[in-house]
Amino acid sequence: MTSGRRRGSILLLAGAMLLSGGIVAAQDPSASPGLPAAASPGPSIVPLPSVDPCASPLPSPVASAPASMEPGASPVATVIASPSASTPAGAEPIASPDLAASPLPSAEPSAEPIVDPCAVPAPSGEPGSGDKEVKARPVTISLRKVADGFENPNGLVNAGDDRLFVLEQTGYVVLLKPATDGTYRNAGTFLDFRDRVECCGEKGFLGLAFPPDYAESGRFYVTYAGAGHAWYLDERRVSADDPDRADPTWRRNLIKEYKPRDFHWGGNMAFGPDGYLWIGMGDGGFDGGPTDPGDPDNRAQDLGTIFGKFLRIDPNDPDGRGGKTAAYAIPADNPYVDRAGARPEIWLRGVRNPWRWSFDRVTGDLWVTDVGMHTWEEVNRLKGPNPGKGDNLGWRLMEGPDCYNPPSGCEPRVGKLTMPIAAYSHEVTPGGFRCAITGGFVYRGERFPAMRSWYFFGDYCSGTIMKLDAGGRNRQQIDVALDTDLAISAMGTDDKGEIYVLDYTLNKATAIYRIEGKPPR
Repeated sequence: MTSGRRRGSILLLAGAMLLSGGIVAAQDPSASPGLPAAASPGPSIVPLPSVDPCASPLPSPVASAPASMEPGASPVATVIASPSASTPAGAEPIASPDLAASPLPSAEPSAEPIVDPCAVPAPSGEPGSGDKEVKARPVTISLRKVADGFENPNGLVNAGDDRLFVLEQTGYVVLLKPATDGTYRNAGTFLDFRDRVECCGEKGFLGLAFPPDYAESGRFYVTYAGAGHAWYLDERRVSADDPDRADPTWRRNLIKEYKPRDFHWGGNMAFGPDGYLWIGMGDGGFDGGPTDPGDPDNRAQDLGTIFGKFLRIDPNDPDGRGGKTAAYAIPADNPYVDRAGARPEIWLRGVRNPWRWSFDRVTGDLWVTDVGMHTWEEVNRLKGPNPGKGDNLGWRLMEGPDCYNPPSGCEPRVGKLTMPIAAYSHEVTPGGFRCAITGGFVYRGERFPAMRSWYFFGDYCSGTIMKLDAGGRNRQQIDVALDTDLAISAMGTDDKGEIYVLDYTLNKATAIYRIEGKPPR
C-alpha cells in the first residue's frame, strides 16, 4: 500500500523535497506550515527493502545532482557575539575577523586516516566499541502514546531527572511530568521566548541542552533562528524560586552568526561524554529551487565558517580562549585550534543538515544523521572516545555514497572522507515517500531488554521507523522496524534511556509516543 498523505510543510525541519510533477520542487520556507494532512492507514509493520551501499563500489560515478555546481557567490563575512559573563542581556555582538572572505581551499579534505567502511570492525567490547556493548537481537516494536496536545513539537530532551522538556518550534518549551499510568501530564510552559524566535518553515526554535551540572548551576542553552536572519546560541537560567520555570529575562548570548541563505539551520545540541557542548550546524542553505545547487558557497568544506560543521565548545568558561571578550572557551584538543584561518570551535566538517543526532550513552559513539539533497539520506557512526575528531563527512563532495559536486570524479578524495554506516534513497515505498531523515538514539533503557543496542531513527516524510545494530559492522543494511502514519520530527530520551517519538503532523492533534519492544514470536 502506498500512502496518499501529504505532510504539512515537508521542508519544515529537514530541508526535504516534495515530489511534484516528476521533478523535485522546494516548498517556500518562509510560509508558515499549513498543508493539510490527508487521511492514511494506521501503523503497521512492513518489511521494506533496504539499501546496501557496500554492494557496489563507492562513490558511484553516476551524477545525482545538476551538472552546474559552481558557487554563484563568494562567502559572506560572519559575525559572532562574544560578551563577557557580566555583559547585560541584549548587548550588541562583536564583529569577528573576516575569515570567510579568504577561506581555505574549499575542497581540501581532512587529513585524518579513515578505516575501510566495509571492513568488519573489532569485536564488541574492544577499544572503540564500548566496554558494555551488547549485540543487538531481533525485536518487534510498537508505539504507545504518552502525551498529546502539542502544536509544533520538534524536539524532546531531559535534564537528568524524570521530567521531559518538549521544544515547540515557535519558541517555547512545554514541561511534562510522569503520571502514575506510564504517561506524562502537561506541567505548563518552562520557557517562552517567542519574542526572539523567527518561525517557521525550517526556521524557529532549534535546540535545547542541559549541562551535566544543571541541578546545581541552573544554566541551560538554546539555539534558534532570530532577528536579522541570524543563528543564535544563548545561555538561559532557571527561575530562582521555581524549578519548573525558567527566568524569563536572563539571557547571555554566546554566538550570533549571520546566515546568508534559507534552509538548513541545524542547531541540535548535546553535552558530550567529555562534558563539552557539541553543536550541529547546517551548511548555510541554498536557494531552494529544483535545479539550484546544494551548498553553493561550499561552506561545509570551508574551515573559515561554522556552517556545515560540528562545533565543540566549553560554555562554562566565558573568559576562556579569546580573552575577556570571549563568550566561551575552546577545548585545547579541538583539531583546528592551531590552524591559520580555521574556526577553532570546529570539531568536524562536511555535513549538510544534521538533524537530531545523539551520543550513545554507553559507548560514547556519535550518531549523525544527515539530510540529503536530491537522492540520499545517510547515517554516520563515529566511534569514541573522540568521535569524528577532524573528520570530513563529505558534503558537498558527496551525497551519501555518491559523488555530488563534482558529479563524478571525486574518487581521488574519497580515501580521506568518512563514509556513512548506512544510507537510503529518496523513493516511494510501501510506507510512503522517503525524503528526510530524523536522527534518533541507541536504546540503553531497562524496560525493554529486546531493544538494547539498536539505534532507532526515522524518516519525516514516510513515517518509517528504522534501526541499525549499534555494535555491528561499519557498513550495514537498514532494517525497517515499523511503518507509521506519523511525521517524525524528532526523537528523544528520558533520564532512564527510554526513547520517544514526536509527531509533527499538521491540522490534527500532535502527540508523543514511547517506543516499546519485545522479542518476535
